[in-house]
Amino acid sequence: MSVKIAKNSGFCFGVKRAIKIAFEASHSVDNIITLGPIIHNPQMVEKLAEEGIVSVNNLNEINGRPTIIRSHGIKKETLQQLKAGNINIINATCPYVSKTQEYGEQLSREGYTVIILGDKDHPEVEALRSYVEGDVRIVGTADELPTRQYDRVGIICQTTRNIKDLQELGQKLIPLCREIRIVNTICNATTVRQASTIELAKESDLMIVIGGKNSSNTKMLAKISENYVETYHIETEREIEEKWFENRSRIGITAGASTPDWIIVEVYNKILKCMGNIDKIVENIEDIPGFKEE
Repeated sequence: MSVKIAKNSGFCFGVKRAIKIAFEASHSVDNIITLGPIIHNPQMVEKLAEEGIVSVNNLNEINGRPTIIRSHGIKKETLQQLKAGNINIINATCPYVSKTQEYGEQLSREGYTVIILGDKDHPEVEALRSYVEGDVRIVGTADELPTRQYDRVGIICQTTRNIKDLQELGQKLIPLCREIRIVNTICNATTVRQASTIELAKESDLMIVIGGKNSSNTKMLAKISENYVETYHIETEREIEEKWFENRSRIGITAGASTPDWIIVEVYNKILKCMGNIDKIVENIEDIPGFKEE
């Protein structure tokens, strides 16, 4: 019997950076808020609230308070409104997300029709869209793209997308346009998490994917894992059912880029208890078999 974790699971660079910025700011700035959840993990958002960092959803709720920009970024016009209101802005936008926004702005200014591969309702994509001037399309898959002729097309994508989806979109567009430029804006942290999840899923009887139900990259890990083995997507150990592990001997776990270490440890230990193996309970994520620090 074994319980292993996929390499590079849990917090990515951008999330670690955003959380660090938030906690450091809370020690030096009073009455601080975040505009939207700083990351897509309800448990982490609650922990920040305990430190006095409250999340609000719109500009009307800011009331002049110092404002942290979440890791997914915000719309260009919203940022301009904050600056115009002389709000103390603490920018925790992931640098990879900021770079994607720069590519979108650059492609549109160079005359490309910009196609964004991503979830149109995701805050990262909503923010990215605001940096694109002129003609833009947002698609979740290649199948959503209208079949028509294009002149010059530039493709960028949500940082948490799957490389296979980007390849399929490019292949569909090549016969339809005179010029195409593809900028692979998928974050490397996303790529390595997806690859290690596939690797572990192939050798497991069951996979547990840990992370916010509203987390795009976590949902993608679950979707990928389901292609290889029975998979459950959970947020915390409280969702685990002992019956899942009946007649299973190889359990794999993976976690999205916004999933805190302590939640992963709690899930791992709960699985061990369900399988009657409490002598291997751990206190740190580094002690879980398979874990590799990014």
